[in-house]
Amino acid sequence: MKSIFQNRWSELFPNLPDAETIFDLDRIERFHLFLVRENEKGGFFSKNDTSVILDRHLIECALFAFKLSTLGYVSRETKLADVGTGPGLPGFLFSCLLNSPSLTLIDSQRRKLSLLEGSELANGIEFVYSRVEDCPLHFSVVTCRAMVPYPWSLEVVTPILKIGSLFCPFLGNPLNLDSKERQKANSLGFELKEILPLPELEFLGKRHIRVLEKKHKEEKGFPRPWKTILKEMQS
Repeated sequence: MKSIFQNRWSELFPNLPDAETIFDLDRIERFHLFLVRENEKGGFFSKNDTSVILDRHLIECALFAFKLSTLGYVSRETKLADVGTGPGLPGFLFSCLLNSPSLTLIDSQRRKLSLLEGSELANGIEFVYSRVEDCPLHFSVVTCRAMVPYPWSLEVVTPILKIGSLFCPFLGNPLNLDSKERQKANSLGFELKEILPLPELEFLGKRHIRVLEKKHKEEKGFPRPWKTILKEMQS
């Protein structure tokens, strides 16, 4: 008997491989139950979102993980961090891939993420409670979904990426490349490798992934302190 996730995946994405060939479906189902069960305690989503956790959060993030894995950006050899992960979105879905990477979930606030760390799902995942600029670790791929707005997120993740590493934010804003992004990316040493539209998720709205590679060291004065970044964002 197919799981709820598997049935919904097949219904929404009939042209993609069957979910059982990509994911550990039992692990996904247990994560879905965890999100529903702990939503009120952890404040993961609004009460109005409880009925749409499957589509708006689980399916959406699973497709994100699938795309990066299928295109070869994430594999068993990848050291991946998901920053501003909250209860583990989208990062946890990478641990559900049959070819799952080494995974670290990073969030400066414990309220949401500590519930996942304390659950039966935490095995094999490293949990870090820290602001990104204070994290001493480095990763080959960094993802984020709901951290700070792009392109300022480029500056926030810079301290945990070495030259040759990738930043892959999951975004919903327009695809066009503007001068502000070009300037910021260049100042921080990033080069845009690819923009990946996600037409499969248009039932939720516009979604895409940007893949940026850290090509060279950032310019002097970058990355700037968080207060400076925040002030610029607000202006």
